[in-house]
Amino acid sequence: MSDQAGAPVPVLDSGLAVFDRALRVLLTVAFAAILVVTLAQVAGRNGLLGTFTGADEIARYLMIVTTFLAIPVLIRARLHIAVDALAHYLPTGRVQVWLHRLIYAIEAAFYLLFANFTVLVIGNYQRTGQKSAELAIPLSWPMLAMVVGAILGAVVSLAYLLRTFLRSADYTTKHGAGFPGAEGVEH
Repeated sequence: MSDQAGAPVPVLDSGLAVFDRALRVLLTVAFAAILVVTLAQVAGRNGLLGTFTGADEIARYLMIVTTFLAIPVLIRARLHIAVDALAHYLPTGRVQVWLHRLIYAIEAAFYLLFANFTVLVIGNYQRTGQKSAELAIPLSWPMLAMVVGAILGAVVSLAYLLRTFLRSADYTTKHGAGFPGAEGVEH
């Protein structure tokens, strides 16, 4: 495949787009569940309905799930934390392409290290048998979303790293898709 700017990498781009849409649907459902559980709990506290045990925990655990499963969506939209001060001073062209590659590689490494650390913490929770106060859910369960989100973040970062090699012309300017700090630019 030739290296023309803007030309998609069909399998990679369509796969990332489908994955992104699926995650957005899942996140929307989870946010709706948070809203419903929270509103039901508020109504119950004000005497309109009876309160139910565990509503706060359910909302808290769904918030953990949405926070960490949003990582790949944020990577795709380039809306995660980015330090772009250096990028503005670097010349365009090959230097910008390598800057993108470095950023994606660092992101992937960070997410993999974070996933590893979280697995260690989950192991500690499982060994001690800690459970939530109201629903008696093992505390390791909600933390699994952290591992899954971090691993998915690493996979998406590596996919975009691969894309920089397949479509390097897309990353040569400071205004192209994926430039660090480009607001709301999606691939």
